[in-house]
Amino acid sequence: MRRFFALGLAAALGACATGGGGDRSPRSAALVGQTLEVRTAAGQVSTLRLGDGGAVTARFGGREVAGRWAMDGDELCFTWSGNFRECWPYAVPLRRGQTRAITSDRGNKVQVTAR
Repeated sequence: MRRFFALGLAAALGACATGGGGDRSPRSAALVGQTLEVRTAAGQVSTLRLGDGGAVTARFGGREVAGRWAMDGDELCFTWSGNFRECWPYAVPLRRGQTRAITSDRGNKVQVTAR
C-alpha cells in the first residue's frame, strides 16, 4: 500500500480513520470540488478530485482509486482501502495554479498543485 501512495498519491495533502468528511469548517467547504495534481520526487503524477461528503478519487497510471478525505486540525487527511491513512500539512489553502512542496506524516515528499 505504501507503493500506492508513492505512485498514486504519495500525494497531497481528520477524523478520517473510518469515515472522514465530517468537518464542515470553511476550509473543508473550500476544498470540495478542488482538483490537486501531485508529483512525486520520482516524477510520477496523480490527480486527486475532492468531492462533497468526504469522497476523494485518485487517478494515476491508468488506475482510479476511491477513498475518503477530511481536515484534522491543520492537516488534510486521506483514507484509502478503509484503513490506510495519510495526512498532509494544510494550514494555508492552495490557490489555483499554486504549487507547494509538502511532506506527509509518513515521510512521503511531493509537489502539489491546485488545478
